[in-house]
Amino acid sequence: MRARELAKSLDFTLVRAGVTADDVAIHCATAARLHVASVVVPPSMVAMTADALRGGDVKVGTVVSYPFGFDDTSVKAAAVRAAVAAGAREVDVVMDVSALLAGRFGTARADLGAAVDAARGSTSARVMVRAVLEAPLLGERLLRRACGVVALVGADFAVTATGVGGEARTQDVEIMRESLPAGVGVIAAGAVRDLASAIALLDAGAQRVSTNAAPVMVDTLMGVAA
Repeated sequence: MRARELAKSLDFTLVRAGVTADDVAIHCATAARLHVASVVVPPSMVAMTADALRGGDVKVGTVVSYPFGFDDTSVKAAAVRAAVAAGAREVDVVMDVSALLAGRFGTARADLGAAVDAARGSTSARVMVRAVLEAPLLGERLLRRACGVVALVGADFAVTATGVGGEARTQDVEIMRESLPAGVGVIAAGAVRDLASAIALLDAGAQRVSTNAAPVMVDTLMGVAA
């Protein structure tokens, strides 16, 4: 795999407590240098990130109802609209995992569907909705059902997890890729810190890997190629 190919498969994340404007500026400069697929920043940092990356090839992403998905559906939809208005073009929406675990699939579908509708109705620009499933909590049967919900509401990607519950797993990626239609991508997220792990997840069927270690991965691959 070439370094540029890897970079375009990475979401460079900056979602942690205490993020400052200076952190965002450095993050965006690095993202632009690497030509990663996207950056993922806190909602309050979307506008400054969009300004910093304007005119480049790096997309601006953010998170909604992170990390537990507990927000009311109306709150999620409003947060999506606000993120898009601020300049986000990719939005990670944490699904109602509690509803999935309880077998209330209609509730989970309505919740995620409202977020997708909010994104589609907010702008004429193309906005990608990325549904976060929290796969480690679901098990294979519920993970497949969750993928069905994602496909039904028309989300663009399914994300393995927030990362709060542990590392991204190749087996979850494989199940998701098998369960989703070809038009819905899979994103692996959760403590992906090294090049070998990222490549294993991509080989398992992920289109993207979310990580805060993108510079290390790309620079490592460039060093190997050299």
